[in-house]
Formats: sequence, structure tokens, C-alpha cells
Amino acid sequence: MINIRKRGKVYQNCFEAGKVNGKRKQITKRGFKTKNEAYIVVQKEYDEFINGVTNIECNMLYGD
Repeated sequence: MINIRKRGKVYQNCFEAGKVNGKRKQITKRGFKTKNEAYIVVQKEYDEFINGVTNIECNMLYGD
């Protein structure tokens, strides 16, 4: 799930990377001037995470 929100004068994006020890693991980045810019970046990062291209560690089990 991808979320984009405005924090002050900049936009922040985040997506859920799974659950670790019963807690949600979220990847968050901020500092984007426009909502569209934040969406483009988060969509690219989310696709890389789903396809396994990135180095973000997640201890989520295959059964989850």
C-alpha cells in the first residue's frame, strides 16, 4: 500500500514492507516539492521492492 501525505511544505511517501515480529515495517522518504514527484519516486521504489531488486531487508515469511 502506497501513502502520500503533505508534511508542512513538502510531501512524504511511504509503503509497507511487511511485518517483522508483529510490527509493521514501513519505508518512508520525504522532501518532495510536488505530490506527483513523490508518487513517481514511491512507485519506482515499490516496484523494485516487490521484484526484489532493492537491498531493503525484510524478515517477512513467505506464508505472510
